[in-house]
Amino acid sequence: MSKTLKYFSNLLTVMAIVFAAAMISSCEEDDLSASTVDVTSVESENFYPGDQVTMQGSNFEAVLFVFLGNNQIPFQLDGDTLTFTLPSNVAIGEGLVTLVMPDGYIVTRNIEVVARPFPIILALSTNAAPEGAEVIIKGTSLNNLESVTIGEVEAKVVSSTATELTITVPSGLQENLEAPITVVTSGGEATAPGKFYVGENLLLNGGFELGDGDDFTNWSKFNGGDGLTATSADGQAYFGRSLRALGAGGDAWRTQLASDTAPLEVGVEYTLTMWIKAQAGTPGDGGNIRFSTNPDALYSGNYDITTEWQQIEWVFTANATPARAVLDLGVIADAVYFIDNVTLVATGLSGPQPTEILLNGGFEEGDGDEFTNWSKFNGADLLTATTASDEVRSGERALRAVGFGGDAWRTQLASDAVATEDGVEYTASLWIKAAPGPGNGGSIRMSTTGNGDAQYQGDVTVTTEWQKVEWIFTANSTQTGIVLDLGFTLDAVYFIDDVSLLAPPQEE
Repeated sequence: MSKTLKYFSNLLTVMAIVFAAAMISSCEEDDLSASTVDVTSVESENFYPGDQVTMQGSNFEAVLFVFLGNNQIPFQLDGDTLTFTLPSNVAIGEGLVTLVMPDGYIVTRNIEVVARPFPIILALSTNAAPEGAEVIIKGTSLNNLESVTIGEVEAKVVSSTATELTITVPSGLQENLEAPITVVTSGGEATAPGKFYVGENLLLNGGFELGDGDDFTNWSKFNGGDGLTATSADGQAYFGRSLRALGAGGDAWRTQLASDTAPLEVGVEYTLTMWIKAQAGTPGDGGNIRFSTNPDALYSGNYDITTEWQQIEWVFTANATPARAVLDLGVIADAVYFIDNVTLVATGLSGPQPTEILLNGGFEEGDGDEFTNWSKFNGADLLTATTASDEVRSGERALRAVGFGGDAWRTQLASDAVATEDGVEYTASLWIKAAPGPGNGGSIRMSTTGNGDAQYQGDVTVTTEWQKVEWIFTANSTQTGIVLDLGFTLDAVYFIDDVSLLAPPQEE
């Protein structure tokens, strides 16, 4: 029924065209209808919307109009070549092209209009890159490009083919935040799979592109080295050169690849990701793997691996600096994995950050038992410097304090006052541990000094392991110093390092 109506509609259209052509020809002095218009070939059988259609033939000089269905289309002649451009909104499917000559003489030709192929993104060269860095996008039908955006900001396209785009990360995006990459072509829109971060990948050679043979620059084979090899084979490599790992079996750490150390910040949140798939038919149907860190190992949960590429993710808070990212791949004997784009991003440092305003919080500066930018308010002989490795948390120097006993303020060190804003919230913190002995650590507190009334933190119990003590307070003055009140427990010995006073982030 619908096909009959279609041809009936076309018949009415042709009749209207013939009538119009006859009216025109009645005004012509020359009889062009004697010339037979012949279409010998059309450049293609299938066309996309917006394509140019090229017809070869003879006597095209007699053509007055070109219609596609019911719509007249502009055309160009060049001898025996007739060309016209399909509208971008042309209907998908079979289209009837009608050439109209004088005296209502017409020639028709069917063409097929097909939808442009939908773009597909298969892989990115990296899953983290800072402003100005280049990212390569691999996929299909990436031609007829209209735009590429990262986090809704348009990126500069360096080079473009149907299967590969090279773009530059634009400015104006917050670092260490996820920012989707989207490609728009005349055929549709595609977003890159997995997560992409604007910011530095803290792991060198996370894509395994660098290295000779089966070695990977900036990576160490901790265990199961013979089972850790390079591959660039189709179906195995995610992008370029990838890692092939063979599970030794028994324990996750028996097949283990570790990155070079990265400059992590203790207490900051990080996100570790990688692309991985298992080889079909190998034991365990993929089995499971995990991430860890080194030193002072932290462990992720176990991840079930399939035979399809997936991006797995672990969010953790750093407890050591510097530290390595470790891939623990050995639990399933003879399982084979393919791994690429291992990425470590400081997601805890995304957006505006608090500002350190305390001077010499690490106690590195000073002569003998004196500390630059600090004053010994009480118990001066009990406040000394230490450089012993097991008494210093970071750097070369820390504070050693002995409790006077009786009152917290009787052993007391105070920082220089720094500018603060009345009514604004600040965060003070320190790292501390006690030596075994009197009070089993006892208790300490922080307080404030400056041009306002003193404020006091609640008492904090100290252990023999390094711990971070944090105090959030609202400033009541324009000049504030942090006071360490360490005297409450008689003869308790404390080691203190990395004292901090953070002002809130500045709004951008």
